Amino acid sequence: MTLFYESIIPILLLAIAVGMDAFSVSLSVGLMRIRLRIIAAFILLVGAFHVLMPLAGVTLGHLLSHKLGIIAQLIGGWILIMIGAQMIVATLLQKDMVRHMKLTGFVVLAFTVSLDSFSVGLSLGMFGLNQAAIIMMFGLMSMIMATLGIMLAKQGKMLFGQYSEALGGIVLIVLGVQMVI
Repeated sequence: MTLFYESIIPILLLAIAVGMDAFSVSLSVGLMRIRLRIIAAFILLVGAFHVLMPLAGVTLGHLLSHKLGIIAQLIGGWILIMIGAQMIVATLLQKDMVRHMKLTGFVVLAFTVSLDSFSVGLSLGMFGLNQAAIIMMFGLMSMIMATLGIMLAKQGKMLFGQYSEALGGIVLIVLGVQMVI
């Protein structure tokens, strides 16, 4: 029984760490004026990508070098910076971000958030752990973290009013810069 706890706790902590990007980006999504079905689709996409990306990482881990994970992180960082800048510009021009960011934009955002889990998947291939269970835990935890981020942002939206989208854009730019640096 101790072996179970010794192996499940680090995996759970890793799943939470991988899901923290989903939480942070979901704070921005929660500050947007979007429909509940788009929010639900975003949460499901985040979970799906957090399953598919580490699975791809594990599968391709033997064929690809570690440098691909760094390149994916750089690309993801720049995408977050561009989406964040677009949110700020839309707020300054008093345009509704929803007109510019349809479901396709949320798919790109969910994909970008899951890029770090690809790198984690590359390293998972080297361990003798139950990779399927770990990857499923990544998906579930990222969905939980995304939901918590959106719920927290909805509460904060009342505080920031019309500038909440710009605040969300700033959060995305900061995350993007962290990924690039």
